[in-house]
Amino acid sequence: MRNIKIQIYILFIVIILPVIGVNAQSSWFWLQPLPTGATLNSVDFWDRNTGYTCGKAGTVTKTTNGGLNWMLLGQITVYELRDIECIDVNTCIVVGYNGFISKTTNGGLNWNIINPGVTSALMDIDFPNSVTGYISCTGGLLLKTTNSGINWVQLSTIGVSSTLHSLSFKDVDNGVIGGLNSMFVTTDGGNNWINYQYGTFFDYFGSVDYVTDSVIYGLLVANPNKVYKTTNKGQSWQYFTMEFLDITSEIPRTISFKNKYTGYTVTNNGNIGKTTNGGINWFKDTSFTAENNDVQIFWKIKSFDTTSVCAVGSGGMIVKTSNSGETWTKQVGNIKTYNDIYFTTINTGYIVGEKGLLLKTTDSGLNWNRIELGTTVGLNKVFFTTVNTGYICGDTGLLKKTTNGGLNWISLITPAGDTNILCMTFLDENIGYLGMLFGSILKSVDGGNTWERIFTHTGTGNPSIQAIDFLNSSYGAAAAPNRILLTSNSGMNWIAINQGGNDLLTIHYLDSLNIISGGYDDKIRKSTNGGFSWFSINNQMGSDIISMFFWDSNYGVMCGNSGKIARTTNGGMNWIHQQVIASEFLNTVFFINPNTGFATGQGGQIIKTTNGGLSFINTTANYLPTTHQLFQN
Repeated sequence: MRNIKIQIYILFIVIILPVIGVNAQSSWFWLQPLPTGATLNSVDFWDRNTGYTCGKAGTVTKTTNGGLNWMLLGQITVYELRDIECIDVNTCIVVGYNGFISKTTNGGLNWNIINPGVTSALMDIDFPNSVTGYISCTGGLLLKTTNSGINWVQLSTIGVSSTLHSLSFKDVDNGVIGGLNSMFVTTDGGNNWINYQYGTFFDYFGSVDYVTDSVIYGLLVANPNKVYKTTNKGQSWQYFTMEFLDITSEIPRTISFKNKYTGYTVTNNGNIGKTTNGGINWFKDTSFTAENNDVQIFWKIKSFDTTSVCAVGSGGMIVKTSNSGETWTKQVGNIKTYNDIYFTTINTGYIVGEKGLLLKTTDSGLNWNRIELGTTVGLNKVFFTTVNTGYICGDTGLLKKTTNGGLNWISLITPAGDTNILCMTFLDENIGYLGMLFGSILKSVDGGNTWERIFTHTGTGNPSIQAIDFLNSSYGAAAAPNRILLTSNSGMNWIAINQGGNDLLTIHYLDSLNIISGGYDDKIRKSTNGGFSWFSINNQMGSDIISMFFWDSNYGVMCGNSGKIARTTNGGMNWIHQQVIASEFLNTVFFINPNTGFATGQGGQIIKTTNGGLSFINTTANYLPTTHQLFQN
């Protein structure tokens, strides 16, 4: 029997291996929000049931029941995807950075890459019918296909070199393009264009919509923002302002009209706007309120039938209305900012974030329950000295302690004169340190019950203590803008070492000789002689380095903006980039052991790895055997 099993296994390998495509995939996976927390840049529905989204980190999702459920089709590229267009219920084309075009004809099961012959960022795509399509690009490029996207040709008739942000075609002949302070209108399929120039040099038409044979709308992103309208194919234009916008901070992203009177817009602050009189007046739709506006929220809105409208944005956010905006439903996504994560066991962990957010999991991150603290103050750090005893700190001097695993929290008092607590570490159940916004370092020797200001960092520039770490009870290091602080006597005295303009956010003792720090602009500073001298390790991640975690002197992980994660096996001298699935700032990374780790940040992102973040081999069968036989041994 054993020989039969072995031969069956070998026969399976022989049959299957030649017909399998092997691809390296990221071993980081989403915990929250599901199906993805990546920023979604675009949405398109073929009918009321079938819709697709695309976004950062090459993410594509799909629904077949009108958005009640969304599935992650995967990350089909490493490039950011800007727009998606449904040609029929199973056929879609996505476009993105670096000239990326990909097409599916089986509802997203497989994607075929199409080479357009350009490496520009592809910004917007529109198909007025099933065979003719257009793509607007950076560098003034315009692409056109007449065979359903199989081949693309460049149209050189626009005559500008600036970015073409958006386009919309009413039919194969009549279209409009939005660019830098200009709209371009064609009536002959792109062979000729008329330039209508409005706004200043820095203004641009971020969204256009060709609604009827004669009515066109264009959204001018400016100060103030304006909606331009023509009722005669562009021969004359008038503009209207969006009264509901906060002109100091709010940016409208796109517009979408279901007819010549009723249209919608979305903003970075998470507001949905609507007009019912052809753009003359705009009001905020109060039936939807964003949970949190700490991050850029909405990026696109699309009206796809007489009553249905869908909007997408950061944190995998998808909201939809089926009654023309009378009520909106958040289907998936999360708009929260998480600042720190800490696990006491492989199952039990805590997250803190903006507006008093404190979450706890007891099943290794599958589910998170909020612990109400009765505050809206931002929480910056969480630290546990035992499985039951832990601390949280945040803005306005907030400092709390639990001794029963987070069930109850008591407030701790710190000396007056400083405000936000930015960082925290404890050496044992009694000795702890806090780093403050205005440069103070506080110390406790009785488990946080009392605190003493032992040092105040002075000097030019920002004095804030961003991170603090101790090798043992005597030797410690702190990171500050442009400086690293060192102590050899338990924090009673500190010396400041100038770092030549490197604003540092994180610091770690690897051993008695090796200390490493990372910060803005991809800067890594390291010492191999206990902090006496420092050198730079540059160009390792290509982004700000916000958090590092080391589980010994060699192995560590760092994360930063754009969801980037990198891993080192030689004490930070070299870093290996890991395939990105997140897209917004990752504020912190934490490992329970060398295999199991978590990262979290803006947009409610929580991701996890169970193999140290290394890529694994994913097998995707392109062909399967149609018959099989079992032979006698």
